[in-house]
Amino acid sequence: MKWFKVAACLVFVLALGGQAAGQTQMTTTGTNYGASTMKIYPIDQERWLATVEQMGIRVDDTGKGPFHLISTDIRMIMYGDKAGVQYRGYETHVDKDGDKVIWEIWGFPIGTNKGKGKVIGATGKFAGLEGTMDFVLMNPPKGFPEGTSRTICKEVMNLTLKAPL
Repeated sequence: MKWFKVAACLVFVLALGGQAAGQTQMTTTGTNYGASTMKIYPIDQERWLATVEQMGIRVDDTGKGPFHLISTDIRMIMYGDKAGVQYRGYETHVDKDGDKVIWEIWGFPIGTNKGKGKVIGATGKFAGLEGTMDFVLMNPPKGFPEGTSRTICKEVMNLTLKAPL
């Protein structure tokens, strides 16, 4: 009976070890370039809400990898008052095969211009992907049609993959 308990523990440990060995840790950095539209809804003289829609593309710093030249779609709600601006939203990365990674994003773009995100869903080859993202919004050039703007965002993703991409 004692050997059975030892064997069962050994099988359990090997199963966990095999699962951990099958996962890959990955950090990727890149820049997300997008065109966006914003609709502002005043609440009163000191507060407002806005909706933001942005379409773009992410370019990986290495010039290759699963997130290089991947399309992006970002939808956000922003709240502004005397203290600054906060936002929450969702970013979807879609590759050429239609496989997706969905992020929840949040941040404070006025002042620090920094934000964070976490993976909340993934499909296809990205299924099972987990991760976090830190990003910094950069000031884009001016001079675009009224109601539109351009966004440049430096992203650092820390990912855990169940299988190599």
